[in-house]
Amino acid sequence: MIIDFTISNFRSIRDEQTFSLYAENPGTHLLENIAYPDEGRYGVLKSVGIYGANASGKSNLLLAFEALQYLIRVSERWKDGQPIDCYEPFRLSARMKKEPVRFEVEFFTPDRTRYLYKIAFNSERIVEEHLSFYPSAKAALIFDRKEDDNWETIRFGTLFTGGKKRIPFFDNNAYLSKAGDSADAPEMIRKVYNFFRNDMLRLGLNEQVMFDEWVENKEVLNKVSALLNFVDTGVSGVLVQEHDVDPDKMKLPDGLPKPMKESILRDMRRSFLFAHPTDTSAVEWFDLQMESAGTRKLFHLAPLVIDALDDGGVLIVDELDNSMHPFMAELIIKLFNDPEVNRGNAQLIFSTHNVNLMSSEHFRRDQIWLTEKGNGATRLFSLEDFDKKKVKPQSPFNRWYAEGRFGAVPKIDYRRIVDLLKRPEVSDA
Repeated sequence: MIIDFTISNFRSIRDEQTFSLYAENPGTHLLENIAYPDEGRYGVLKSVGIYGANASGKSNLLLAFEALQYLIRVSERWKDGQPIDCYEPFRLSARMKKEPVRFEVEFFTPDRTRYLYKIAFNSERIVEEHLSFYPSAKAALIFDRKEDDNWETIRFGTLFTGGKKRIPFFDNNAYLSKAGDSADAPEMIRKVYNFFRNDMLRLGLNEQVMFDEWVENKEVLNKVSALLNFVDTGVSGVLVQEHDVDPDKMKLPDGLPKPMKESILRDMRRSFLFAHPTDTSAVEWFDLQMESAGTRKLFHLAPLVIDALDDGGVLIVDELDNSMHPFMAELIIKLFNDPEVNRGNAQLIFSTHNVNLMSSEHFRRDQIWLTEKGNGATRLFSLEDFDKKKVKPQSPFNRWYAEGRFGAVPKIDYRRIVDLLKRPEVSDA
């Protein structure tokens, strides 16, 4: 579970901003929306919704998660001197364009161990990297890397034991990436690596899942099929078809990593048919493109929801309700907040424009986050930051947000738009 994520100098996020899922003030409202991965001492929110105007930075916050995960999953493959292509500093400042991007994330792995990971990088090298964990209330160092360190001078903590620690890396390789993918590294580092590799699931706007990761699991496929049926899509079953594909005739972009090429080819070898009952008790089969946009979105999202809930993962979705009926988005939120379903401390982080979801029936104040821009830079804040005497747990969050009481809404100059679009008057003369 993600506890806190601190970002600076990434895309529209210029100044240090902390996105927190720590339930600092549990109170009494919707206590079931809080998980306690360390058996009661540390409360973490099961779901968080992010609101804000278009281009206010919602997607950039979620893309920061993706960039962090990308560094950890992929940088161990980079050759010496290869640029760090996820370096995207704040471009509206001459100074910040030359400064490192900085990420700091505090989290629990599924085995309920709490960690803190920091990384800072520019286009050429990792300038700082740090990992520690909490065997008690006090943090214990796992490794620490400064700008001038190499694989021979990186510093390790005394509790980082059980395997080979000093693993060679280039300046552009994250040590966590290099060591985490090494079979002879200590188990501790591999568990952290696998948290980012396997337990952080993300679906961006208009993205599709790579089906090879779950389609061969009949149990998951059956659950996806049943879920589509239970939410009144008209789909009563899903069938997987296999096709022959000649990789030599496929025109894939140059430079794709081998695992990605193999994944794309596996997806091309499969198609999906959806059963719809007819008036004669038979079925008619439709391919995926014949289904509604909402059904397609739910079909891509459902395996990630099932995976996260089964394994206690973190699911990150940009515009959760895009193409779907609001009831479907509400269903997914309810599943993550429901202690009967979410027994493994799974977590949902999503952005949306749907103010109907911003309800005190579904969310606590600390579960609603807002993004707002000033001078091109994104600011993050939650309803928990407002005066608690005015914004109470049962306040009508959605109505007050629509009225502009919390900010983070588009500033529309209607008069100037009218002047821009209205037809000029034509003189009779």
